[in-house]
Amino acid sequence: MVTFKIQDMFIFNEKKYVNVLDDEDHVIAEVMKTSISGNEKGNTFVLKRNGEQTALGIKEGRLIFASYRFQINGEEFILKDNTVNSILYFCVDGMLHGKKLRFEENWDHKIEVKVDGKKVALIEPNAFSFGATFFMDEKASRDLLLFSLTCMMYFMFKIYKDETEIIESMFDGELF
Repeated sequence: MVTFKIQDMFIFNEKKYVNVLDDEDHVIAEVMKTSISGNEKGNTFVLKRNGEQTALGIKEGRLIFASYRFQINGEEFILKDNTVNSILYFCVDGMLHGKKLRFEENWDHKIEVKVDGKKVALIEPNAFSFGATFFMDEKASRDLLLFSLTCMMYFMFKIYKDETEIIESMFDGELF
């Protein structure tokens, strides 16, 4: 397994981007917020690594469940909230070059990344800050599409968590 981490996201305020670091704290990529036509404002991110750029954002027009647009080199892939599981926890499914992807929150509040049912990465959000640590198998870490999608999916998870907290607070004390 290879380890990466995203620095504390409070840095977004000053620099407009956060760094992705390797296990020796070398910057290997940058993630920044952006706007892309057809995506919700404020819910799109771009990852730059080795001169290449990928983008992931939430498509406009959602009611309950989100659809995500992942873009690289003129290609676009659509991933979607799993309509059954996403009611209870973060779960996104999609296809990428014929391979089935799943990003699924587990009971430890970590996100497992699976390709064709095989776990290839684990996203571990920091408990007391807004960063995260990523554990990826060697092959997955070298795949730009999978690496960048995994890094940016952490931000989609944060959006999901923020939105579900708002909904839960609306129902606090109202059910019984």
